Amino acid sequence: MLSLKRRLMTMSHFSPVVPDTLANHTICVTGHGGYVGRHVVSTLISAGHTPFLIGRIDTVQTPVAGAAMAAPWSDAHALSRQLMTLDAPVVLNIAGHFVSRHSATDIPALVSGNLEYPLTIFEAAADAGDTPIVNVGTSWEFSDKGTPTPANLYAQLKAANAQTLEYYARTRALRGVNLKLNDTFGGKDTRGKVMGAMRDAWLAGRSMQLRSWAQPINLLHITDVVEGLFAAAQRATQLPLQTVDTAFLMHDETVTLGAISELLADIVPEFAIDFDDRRHEDSSLRGVWADGPRLMQWEPRVTLEAGLRSYFTRGDPR
Repeated sequence: MLSLKRRLMTMSHFSPVVPDTLANHTICVTGHGGYVGRHVVSTLISAGHTPFLIGRIDTVQTPVAGAAMAAPWSDAHALSRQLMTLDAPVVLNIAGHFVSRHSATDIPALVSGNLEYPLTIFEAAADAGDTPIVNVGTSWEFSDKGTPTPANLYAQLKAANAQTLEYYARTRALRGVNLKLNDTFGGKDTRGKVMGAMRDAWLAGRSMQLRSWAQPINLLHITDVVEGLFAAAQRATQLPLQTVDTAFLMHDETVTLGAISELLADIVPEFAIDFDDRRHEDSSLRGVWADGPRLMQWEPRVTLEAGLRSYFTRGDPR
């Protein structure tokens, strides 16, 4: 149960907070050009931090005001030398390459973005010494019963990525958190996922056709995701060496797309949403592992209704 103060915050405060305990750490970010990464970096800079942004191998990065940029690096050892110059670095490995249903031509980018690149980051962190890691994965790695059953090749590679971090922690001086994300929304989102597509349709004055009313979904506002990443960074610094936790960022309640449409009917009644299948229950649909282990020292503070209201009626410009 959220306190009254926390409940009031859900309605009035959508700016993520950086914990004071991270003040003496250099937060290193991969995937800083993506949806989650952009919000993490802007939050750190606004809070007075100077994040260290790590690009891909042999790339020259476009400078970001207020951030430090890793120099182009050719291998893990070259990156590790840069990490060793930083004050108490913590790596947020947010980078990835998402494809829901892959074709053969997608395989090289999927392997590079979700396995090869993270492996190089782990090697560099291990080479640099004690560099805690938050390694972002997906809840799609698990069935709704918690069995390791990746939903697609993207999730399969993320699962292999997580096992690789555990290998490095066992054999080298590493510690970290394999952090699993569900669906996220809010802020500027160009990913083409369901919530962004719904908002785009609303802004364009179009109706929205979705497949199944009964599809389960666990939504977190980007504010809660960013704060969850910072909480995971705290957790990673507190773990014993050679330890990796697995934890999920999840909202308190899993709902259906149909329930989302009913909430939006109250918030933006002019926005029409219809479904190919209007059944309220369908056991054949992939669900959400509601009992997945939650991240310690974190809880969501943006209610689903408040987040949707901000996203659809106030522009949620972050």
